[in-house]
Amino acid sequence: MANRDYPEVLEQVEDYKISDVVIRNSVGKRLNIPIGVIAELNVFEDINSNAVTGSMYLLDNYNIVTQAELQGNERLSFKLSTPGRQLAGFNHVVDASEKTGYPFHIYAIKERKPAADRVMVYEVLFASRELMVNTRTRVNRAYSGRLDRTARKILRDDNGINTNKRILLEPTRNQDTIVFPNVRPFDAINLLAEKALSGNAKGAGYYFYETTKGFYFRSVENMIADQSTDPRKPARLFIYQKPAETGPVDSRKFPVQDTNVIEYKFTQQFNTLTNQAAGTYASNVITYNIYDKSYTNTRYKYHDHYQRLMHTETDKGLPETKRSYPIAQNPVDRDPKEGNAIGDKTVSDYPGSRVILQPSTRFLHGENTGVFGTSTDNEGMTEAIRISQYNQTHFSTALKLVTTGASDLQAGHMIKFEMPNITPDGPSPGEYQGDSKYSGRYLITKLRHRIIGKSYQQVLHCIKDSVVRNHQEIIGENFPDPESPKKFVVDLYEDIDNTKQSGPNLNNR
Repeated sequence: MANRDYPEVLEQVEDYKISDVVIRNSVGKRLNIPIGVIAELNVFEDINSNAVTGSMYLLDNYNIVTQAELQGNERLSFKLSTPGRQLAGFNHVVDASEKTGYPFHIYAIKERKPAADRVMVYEVLFASRELMVNTRTRVNRAYSGRLDRTARKILRDDNGINTNKRILLEPTRNQDTIVFPNVRPFDAINLLAEKALSGNAKGAGYYFYETTKGFYFRSVENMIADQSTDPRKPARLFIYQKPAETGPVDSRKFPVQDTNVIEYKFTQQFNTLTNQAAGTYASNVITYNIYDKSYTNTRYKYHDHYQRLMHTETDKGLPETKRSYPIAQNPVDRDPKEGNAIGDKTVSDYPGSRVILQPSTRFLHGENTGVFGTSTDNEGMTEAIRISQYNQTHFSTALKLVTTGASDLQAGHMIKFEMPNITPDGPSPGEYQGDSKYSGRYLITKLRHRIIGKSYQQVLHCIKDSVVRNHQEIIGENFPDPESPKKFVVDLYEDIDNTKQSGPNLNNR
């Protein structure tokens, strides 16, 4: 819609362009939805969700429910874009239009009630077509070959999802013959994701998810590498600053819609209690071979494998005095064998934190399905790394950003966030200095496109599994020698005060 209300060129940071909002029912009846009745429009993406979902709040004075004969499975179409983004060469359009895109499907209406005279308010829930297909389809056949190709077949086949959307798959190095016994297509692909190993990275396990740009089947390391290590795809920069502090944005010459953070908060800094119990830092995997009845214990230590895996922060491009470190690095106990700081134990030194039992038949055919080789021990290491990486996307430092809208941004993208230094010796008024530890690269795990009135915002849920610190050896003792224990237990059956008894003599009871 090209008019003053929805401009072709960005005039304000929260400008957007929306057009062709249409509901089409099962008999082909087409109803145009006036923009003015849409109080709020949300589109949700999540790397832990197989499909895109959304909601639309309507202040309806057109009796849309009756006119469109809404009963469920109606198609909802629209186009959403950020003015001017096409000039930067981005895929900037959220295209759910009837002709060129893929309309959403309405599946529910919630809390429909009168708001004023001849005005009804209610929430319309919708999802991608593929989610609707998934609920009524079963996969009941065997697939052989590379796991990423099997995932593609399930998405494309007539007896699967039968989607025509864009599919982006990271090649796997392992292949297998898998029989799916009457399971939903998304469940089948999620099983493949658990088994998949990247052909280019050392990690284990994939994510299968949908964004407004298509379906993805990829590892978390692939997400981290994309747009952060390739200079042709720089990470998007967001800077939080007060409205009066405009100098840094202009001096850095970044577009204002890229840098404008409306608010931010850390929903979680760390949770070592949860991470220890979940096996993020250490675990013991008992792999049981159901063919020859043998078993193997594999002990995983997060810190031993940190440099072999990819993280949100890397050493690339850092000065010699700086290095990427895991967030959970501090010693937690003294090693009695060593008695010095070098021998102090960390959370990574307790594989008994989580014990995992895993039956195994993968190596009967000699396939290279382990992260570091084909032995049963390496199969256990594969499972331990998969669990650890999965936990890191859920229980690491979690950041929530509310930013001005940018329709090209997706879940699974890397961004760079700079938060201000708030220490007493921080920058002078009018100057900008970022926080040295928690500024840096973050992975978007969830994203919400939110249209409210004339405002387009995005809510980003991001994680960081590492930080940049000064590269120096920690010296000195972290745990001082314990003092001799002091007696603090009182025998209740002894007269505490021989000169003055303040209570009953318990010995006489």
